[in-house]
Amino acid sequence: MIPTIYSRVYIINHKNIFYQTVNNPNNKMKKILFLIIALSALGITTSNAQEKADKYTIGGSFNFAVSAMDSNENMITSTNFRIAPEFGYFITDKIKVGGEIGYAYSSDLHTIAITPNIAYYQPIIDKLYYTPQLNISGGVEINPVNEIGIFSISLNLAQFEYMPTSNFGISTSLINLSYSLIDWTYNRFDLGLLNSLSIGFHYYF
Repeated sequence: MIPTIYSRVYIINHKNIFYQTVNNPNNKMKKILFLIIALSALGITTSNAQEKADKYTIGGSFNFAVSAMDSNENMITSTNFRIAPEFGYFITDKIKVGGEIGYAYSSDLHTIAITPNIAYYQPIIDKLYYTPQLNISGGVEINPVNEIGIFSISLNLAQFEYMPTSNFGISTSLINLSYSLIDWTYNRFDLGLLNSLSIGFHYYF
């Protein structure tokens, strides 16, 4: 009886490698070739989960929204705008600490705040990261009557970043949970679902 030699055909899909066993009388060289190709693909995929420890990043985020509300049969339109330059440093491949200086405008209310933050970078698939972020903010709100202090803690629960290259990233935040203490007197809780959508850009070096 002549023994049957089995070879494994590798199907490469992102980070997962699946295989199926088929009857094939070829010699072992074909098996070795498939193994080399599979390991090479694994090495390329792993390298795409870019090392970030000791890297710096500069960038910022931006959002703009217009909302309308019907009040006593009068349509009231509100414009919301925010821009925040940011700087960060990776203490590990997955943890970034940083800060931003933000300016926001909403219905004659101007806000200026300084916000230290910490973010966690978890790879999902090649070049796409889940990046939840904790923010602690202190600043001032300026309205037509006076100025009041504001302190807030927020968590970007659904924040993602796509990195087409190792030095450039595009981020978006979809869901935010926040607590604010206004003028050291008033408490406010907010849960932003999609309406708090923001777009950010980062350069890594």
